[in-house]
Amino acid sequence: RVDNRILFDNISFDTSNSGLTLITGKNGAGKSTLLKVLLGIVQPYSGSLISNEKVSYVPDSSDNYFIGLSPNLLFEFLQKQFFIETNLFELRELREQFYLNEKLMTQTIQSLSLGEKKKVMLIAAFLLDSDLYVMDEPLSGLDQVSVGNLVQLIEQKINLGKHFIIVSHERQEIL
Repeated sequence: RVDNRILFDNISFDTSNSGLTLITGKNGAGKSTLLKVLLGIVQPYSGSLISNEKVSYVPDSSDNYFIGLSPNLLFEFLQKQFFIETNLFELRELREQFYLNEKLMTQTIQSLSLGEKKKVMLIAAFLLDSDLYVMDEPLSGLDQVSVGNLVQLIEQKINLGKHFIIVSHERQEIL
């Protein structure tokens, strides 16, 4: 329930048998809210959520996250917080795939363009090597080459047994 409206009722799904769950719908239909319920950010009015997976989340907007941090500081924080072995090759490879140069890595995240912010959030998610990736409009703000690289990364991760729940208006780009 949001503002006394029931956005969704009696929803059930299992990501263990599918590599990709794509959620589409009109603006305001509750897609992002559903993701936040699945992640435990928003509490459901009733029901329960069961998950044993390590989850990475890419929000639609990074404006409320990581204020004052540069991408370099964010990645360093994530590596320490989640005990990620420093894999400079993987980080460099992800930066190259999403065209984030060294100059951008030292600027504050909020000073970056929409597409650059999205790229930072995507790299952060992939650095965590999760079982489940939850992505809200991951293509928004990305150039065509980065979209192609993201779709390729998603396919590679699915082939490794990873799962994705993605909200997107660009259905054709993801499939």
